[in-house]
Amino acid sequence: MSTTELITPPRAARPPEPGSDERRNTRAVASAHPTVAEILAETDDLVEFVPVAGPPVVLVLGPWVFLALMLAGPFAVLVAFVVMVFAATVLVGLTGALIASPYLLVRRLRGYRTRRASRRAPSAQVVANTSLQAAS
Repeated sequence: MSTTELITPPRAARPPEPGSDERRNTRAVASAHPTVAEILAETDDLVEFVPVAGPPVVLVLGPWVFLALMLAGPFAVLVAFVVMVFAATVLVGLTGALIASPYLLVRRLRGYRTRRASRRAPSAQVVANTSLQAAS
């Protein structure tokens, strides 16, 4: 069984002293509130806390921040524009791949057939005759 202890004990409010004037009572009530130094000392422990279990804070708060920003009109328009540009890019890329694939396949098969035929039998080389005597 585990117990939970407070880091610092709670401050007890001081009762007003008998026979004091009203200004003194307001000072006592005001001093019952923690000072800035005390608040910073308490928050220092919270800031330095490293969570051992559970997801990081960014993974928990990130979607909430995104949802809150989506409620703002200009941000929603910007996100919609980015999504449309990304979708158009993917669509153009896929269309190009579908159109180019038959041409690339035919070119590869022709190259494969040409290399295979050149391995089988040596072919005679054709030499162009450019002399004038051969033309007459």
